[in-house]
Amino acid sequence: MILGIQFTPVLPPPDVLAQMGWRIGIAIVVAFLVQRALFLIWGRLPGLLARAAPEHAQAHATQRGETIKYILRNVTTVTLLVVVVIRALDVMGWDVKPLLAGAGILGVALGFGAQALVRDWIAGIYILIEDQFAVGDTIEVNGQPGTVEALTVRATQLRDFNGFLHFVPNGEMRIVVNRSREWNRAAVDIPVRAGQNLDRALEICREAARTMSEDSNWAPSLLEPIVVLGIERLAADGAVMRLVLRTRPGEEGSAAARELRRRVHDALAAGGIEYPATAISVASPNAGPTPQT
Repeated sequence: MILGIQFTPVLPPPDVLAQMGWRIGIAIVVAFLVQRALFLIWGRLPGLLARAAPEHAQAHATQRGETIKYILRNVTTVTLLVVVVIRALDVMGWDVKPLLAGAGILGVALGFGAQALVRDWIAGIYILIEDQFAVGDTIEVNGQPGTVEALTVRATQLRDFNGFLHFVPNGEMRIVVNRSREWNRAAVDIPVRAGQNLDRALEICREAARTMSEDSNWAPSLLEPIVVLGIERLAADGAVMRLVLRTRPGEEGSAAARELRRRVHDALAAGGIEYPATAISVASPNAGPTPQT
């Protein structure tokens, strides 16, 4: 008591503080050990999924396992952190029951006020369950292609061809085009000037397609021989021939299409077949910037 004023100690006695410290420390150590154990389990997921999948799908299964592992690690860390904080408050004498009840009421209130966030979470869960895409896949969302660099329950990070990073809430993904599953088909359109011998031009294209399909350097990227469909359309200045490749997804398909254009160009030039004066490039009408893979 000082000057008639009695002060109440803010902190408990040292022995009580030490006991609290030990109990909180034990909770932290246990949470850390549980986290490490769960991380080891989650780390085995890619290998387990790869072994359970057919041989042709093992790469995708590993990729999906890495995505699920990343999300489970985040959920584990956040959950254990919340548990440790609640345990620490309990050790320090706080009555956590009203706190938990209040958190439940607050969660309901936030649910009504954060419907977009809840929608994103639900969409993210469905993305994982349905295996719509995984980290490393090249996808197209709302017309924007990019490579998936990270996937959480709430949002997806896409890296586009220019290197820009897009953060897309999962609930905003209405239509998703996955360019990295099983196989892709690429159309290569070749313009020919009016007045040229189209039968001769088609024969040259077939020969170029055949030699490339049989080339040991490119055969592994092609799932079937290159097909020459024929004359795709006619115009005042000439015609357009179309060739189609069925390839493995990713950069292999783009590289094969570029190689085919080069071979057809050289073969047509050697055969005396000319391009229209307005032709600037030999490309598929649907071709765009190739996303990074």
